[in-house]
Amino acid sequence: MGRFDSALMVQDGNRQVFELLGEYLYSPLYKMVLKKDVGRLEAAVKGCTEEEAVDECVQLIDAQGEYEKYIVSVRRDGSEGYYIEFQNVSVDKQQAKSFKKRLLMADDFLTVAGNLFFTYTPRLNHFHMFWVNDEQKVDVFNTNLDEWMDQMTGGNLVMGQDREVFEMFCEVLREAEHGHTFRFRGSILNKGESRDAYRIKFLPRVYDGEKVVLGTWTVINEQTGNEVEDYVEGSYVDPLTRILNKRAITEYAEEAAASGEKIALALIDIDNFKDVNDTYGHLFGDQVIAATADIARKVVGEKGAVGRIGGDEFMVVMKRYEDELDLRNYLRTIKTRVASLFQDRLNGNRISCSIGAARAGIDADNYKDLFRIADKALYIAKQKGRNRFIIYKPELHGQFNVSDDDYDMTEIRDTFYSAKDMNRLNELLADTIINGSSRLPGLLEHAAHTLMLDRLFIVWGEERQVLAAYPAEYKLTEDSRDILEGQQYQQMFHNDMLMITNVNMLEYSMPEAYGLYRGNGVLSLMQHLLRDRGGRCIGMMMAEECTNMRHFPQLAQQLFESMCHIVNAVLIKEGLDK
Repeated sequence: MGRFDSALMVQDGNRQVFELLGEYLYSPLYKMVLKKDVGRLEAAVKGCTEEEAVDECVQLIDAQGEYEKYIVSVRRDGSEGYYIEFQNVSVDKQQAKSFKKRLLMADDFLTVAGNLFFTYTPRLNHFHMFWVNDEQKVDVFNTNLDEWMDQMTGGNLVMGQDREVFEMFCEVLREAEHGHTFRFRGSILNKGESRDAYRIKFLPRVYDGEKVVLGTWTVINEQTGNEVEDYVEGSYVDPLTRILNKRAITEYAEEAAASGEKIALALIDIDNFKDVNDTYGHLFGDQVIAATADIARKVVGEKGAVGRIGGDEFMVVMKRYEDELDLRNYLRTIKTRVASLFQDRLNGNRISCSIGAARAGIDADNYKDLFRIADKALYIAKQKGRNRFIIYKPELHGQFNVSDDDYDMTEIRDTFYSAKDMNRLNELLADTIINGSSRLPGLLEHAAHTLMLDRLFIVWGEERQVLAAYPAEYKLTEDSRDILEGQQYQQMFHNDMLMITNVNMLEYSMPEAYGLYRGNGVLSLMQHLLRDRGGRCIGMMMAEECTNMRHFPQLAQQLFESMCHIVNAVLIKEGLDK
C-alpha cells in the first residue's frame, strides 16, 4: 500500500511499495506500466473515489526488467492524491503448495468437526486451540504444550481423577501416533468459573512432510453425553452483534499483547449515540450497533478480532498488519463505511464513529497500557470533532504516563493542535479586538474545542456578572466569590495564573474550595485573574475539565494566558471596568 500524488509520484508507503518501485522511485508510476496497460491505469485513477476503490490488472516492470501482472487497487485519499495497493498475481509454486496444504487441512477438519478446534505440532511441541466466528479465527490457547499442561494443572482447572485422564490425553497427544477420544471434566474453557464435561477427539495427519494432530474439543451434557449446543457462542459471543463479548475480546487482547506479537489495539465509539437513541428509538439504536459491529468484523477479517466492550463501544485487535499505513487503511475503511450506514433513513443526519489506536512494541508492551493509550487517543478524536481516527504518536501527542492512574497524559506537544484550529482561534481573537466583547461567545466556544475544555467562562465587574460562557451560563454565587477571592485561595495564583490538575489536592488544605469544585463536577482547571485599569482584581476567566483529571500541556497554558490578557484588554478598552 502506498500514497501517491496526482501525478502518481509516491509520497509514502510500506517497505514492499518502495521495493517494488526500485529505480522508478522518483518517477510517475505510469513509467513502470507496460505501454499497452497505461490506459487501464489511467481509467482506474479517473474512476475511483474516496469511498470506492477501482481494481485493474496491469503489468509492471520488476528489477530484472521483466513484466509481472499486478492487481492495482486505486482510491482517492481525500485530497488530490491516491492510495494504491498492489497485489502480485503471478503466483509461484510455493504459494500454490501452501494453498493446497490449507485445503487438505480444511477437508480433514470436516471429519472431526466440533465447536472448538485444536492443532498440535510435535516437532515444535506447540498446542493451538481456537474457534471460528465468521471470518475471525479466535485463539483460546496458543502456546507450548508443556507450558499449557502446567498452567491447567497448576491452576486447578483439572482436579482429582480427571487430572489423571487429562495428563494421559497430553501424553497421547504428544506421541501423535494414533487417533483417540478422551472424556474428562474441568474448568479449562471458563477459567475456573464452573466444572464442565469435555469430549476431545483428535487424529494425526501429515502435510508436506510435517506431522500435525487435528482435534475438536466439545462440551457435553454429563448425563446424556450429548453436545451442549452453542456453548462457545454463549461464553464468547455478544448476542446482539455476534462479535466477541467484553470478556472474550479482553482475554484475546491480553494474550495477544503478552505474546510479544506486533498488534494494534483500537477502540471505537459511535458518535452521539444517545442522540440516535433519543431521536430514532432504541430498536434503531440496536440496528446501528449491530451494523457497526458487522462492518468492523468484515474489515478486520482474519487479521485479528473485534469485540463489544460496552453499549456502543468496540475493541479491535489487529494482529497481522504491515505498518502504520496499513493500519490507517483498516481504520479509515471502518470509519468510512460506518458513515454510509442508514443514509436513506436519517433525513440528512449521519451515523459516524471515532477511533483511537495504540501499537504494541511502539507505544506499550502490555494490554493495560495499550488500552489506556488507545482510550486517550479516542478521547482526542472525540475532542477534535468526532468522525475521525487517531493513531497515538508520541511526537504528535506527547508522552502518556501510563504508570500513574491519576495522570494518563503528562504532555501534549505543539503539533497536537491542528493548524486549522490555531488559525481559526487567532482569527477570532483578532475579531474580538476589533469588534469588542460581543464576539466573546464565539471565541469561547472555539477555544474550548481547541483546548479540549468542558467549560470556559468569564466573570467581570463589581457584581461578578457572567459576560460569556461555554456551553452554559454560570453564576458566581456570594459563597463561591468568598471562596475564590479569599486570601488563602488567591495566594495560589502566580502572575495572575492558577492551574490545578487534580482538585482532590484541595480536600484538606481548602475544603470549601474542594466542595465547590466537586459539587460542580470539576476535576481540573485553569484560572486567570482579570484586572481594571488601576490593577484591582475585578473578574476571572475560568477553564474547567469535568471528564478527566489532566495535566494541561504547556501550549494550552500559554494559549489560555494570552487569551485572558487580550480579553482583559478588550473589556478595559470598552470601559466595562467603570
